[in-house]
Amino acid sequence: MSAAVAFAATLGLLAQNRGVSPAPQPNPAGPSYRAKGEQYRVYNFPATGESIPYRLFVPSRWTPETRLPMLVTLRAGNTVDGPFRAGNDLVKVAEQRGYIVVTPMGYRGLSQPYYGSPYQIARPGAAAPAAGWTAQENERAEQDVLYVIDLVSKEYNVDLSRVYLHGQNPSGSGALYLASKYPERFAALVVSSAPIVFESYPFDRLQGSVALLVIHGDQDTVNPIEASQRMATAARAAGVSTEYATVPGGTHLEAYLTYASQIFDFLDKHRK
Repeated sequence: MSAAVAFAATLGLLAQNRGVSPAPQPNPAGPSYRAKGEQYRVYNFPATGESIPYRLFVPSRWTPETRLPMLVTLRAGNTVDGPFRAGNDLVKVAEQRGYIVVTPMGYRGLSQPYYGSPYQIARPGAAAPAAGWTAQENERAEQDVLYVIDLVSKEYNVDLSRVYLHGQNPSGSGALYLASKYPERFAALVVSSAPIVFESYPFDRLQGSVALLVIHGDQDTVNPIEASQRMATAARAAGVSTEYATVPGGTHLEAYLTYASQIFDFLDKHRK
């Protein structure tokens, strides 16, 4: 079974099990259909009919016949429309390297975007996963990511052997969770300033399937760099193809932006 067929089956099964409508489909009649550049998009969430936003960047080299890789970078902050998504260095380098970049909201624009993850960030006083979210909102946050990946993949003929996932802080926990739950979907995973309490994390789900890059800025005063280093060591010991990098001068929010070129170097090495 191909990755595309397997993913479609996963979405169908989720819809059946949760009693929701089938996954949304691209709209060829839409005003932004197959547009290029930086875009603010919305789609209707099947269970509720709500308009849910996501951010999308498509490089200028894309054509309908081109199969480009895609980086799914989960949101940092309470919106997909903020300065840490729009026009950031990941997007600038994506234009140079020929990557589609998409940022799903995670259903609601609430704080602590764990995207369904139960794994707490490893720092003293860190909020519990999805604090302030209802159980239904937390479940839909995960479903939103799947819907958006599917929508963009279909509309832009994405190379499904080169789909990658990135998260920062609590969304890094979300990225770790989604990669372990759907390892068939992602060729590599990048987590920045996102050390988790990993004792119950299933690293074996990534082994031989999803490569991992852990980065942490040496000027990060929010999350402890030692926790990221321990997590990378644990992943490597569990047989996960793992790289770790300290970003010189990197702050909590900007280390992954200043390390954008190296992130794409890492992604370029991995495919399904």
